[in-house]
Amino acid sequence: MHTTDIPLEPFCRLADPRRYLACDLDLSVDAQARQYWVPFFQRHLETVMEMGVSAAVARGESPQSARARAAKCRAAVADHFHRFTANPAHFGRVTILTLDHWRDGNLRQAGFGDSFIDLKNRENEKMLPLLPTVCAELDALAGNPAEQLHAIISGVFAGNIFDMGAETTAKAFLGNSPDFHSTRDNITPHPWLIDDYAALAGRLLNRRPHRKAVFFIDNAGSDFLLGAIPMIRWLAQRDTQVVLAANARPTLNDMTIADVKAWWPRILSVQPDLAHLPITPVSTGTGEPLIDLGAVSPELNAAATDADLVILEGMGRGIESNLDAEFACDALNIGMVKDIDVANRLGGKVFDVVCRFR
Repeated sequence: MHTTDIPLEPFCRLADPRRYLACDLDLSVDAQARQYWVPFFQRHLETVMEMGVSAAVARGESPQSARARAAKCRAAVADHFHRFTANPAHFGRVTILTLDHWRDGNLRQAGFGDSFIDLKNRENEKMLPLLPTVCAELDALAGNPAEQLHAIISGVFAGNIFDMGAETTAKAFLGNSPDFHSTRDNITPHPWLIDDYAALAGRLLNRRPHRKAVFFIDNAGSDFLLGAIPMIRWLAQRDTQVVLAANARPTLNDMTIADVKAWWPRILSVQPDLAHLPITPVSTGTGEPLIDLGAVSPELNAAATDADLVILEGMGRGIESNLDAEFACDALNIGMVKDIDVANRLGGKVFDVVCRFR
């Protein structure tokens, strides 16, 4: 059965699914937010269309045919967004996650299922050879656990800068790759925008390791390979079982479960010790850059039933959505802010970082 045919269900580690809201920003009533996000999505669609046409042409479609499909998709998205702005109340509660659904649904209907596939592969190719170096750097800090953990968390922040869903970074990385080490070395100093690092370090370093962690991964390239994987490896080395949770369907430059499984043999070829660690890739059942934990796959819930740590990594999953979500276990929201509206609403600035632990 296709993933989209499987009935989705609330994430089993939510404290109270009945009270859960993925996003608290309602664009149907917040005119200021609506006036920012609708034009943002319309501008950003041009980047998605450019990448989608390039991917189609690279796979043998004529430029004329691909551009014609893109024009139809662009018109369909514009019409949907126009109807929303003309009568916001008609659509019920609308969040950024709703806009993701509208955009990605139109993209898939027009045949642009994975517009960023070539960019994801390009960045994975470039970053994969750096993984052993990053892991070795962290291993060298094993004698100083506090310094090692801080380097791991800083690495997650640094990797997360590769984000094609934010205007600033999308423009920067269409033709270039982020410099992971330079970014890591220049992470804003404490106090961070949301800074629960002391509590996180106290829990991870001074108490029994968690039994099982569900790690919701984000983007390809440096985000997955140099940020998420080293942290997942560190957790698993402490005998924490790690459920590596990835999207079922492509969206922007996010890693899907298919991407993870396709790249995993190559990851093991450069970092063989991962093969002996308790890491299990699982599909979330979702397909957006944000995540609605009110509707995930039964497969994820089966794997997460006894989890005592949830990690929501990235701006979409951990900041734009789920920042205030309550869980029945420890939870970490971790990521870099790459959008001016998100930064303003949190009282910060672009490239600030968030480490919320509870």
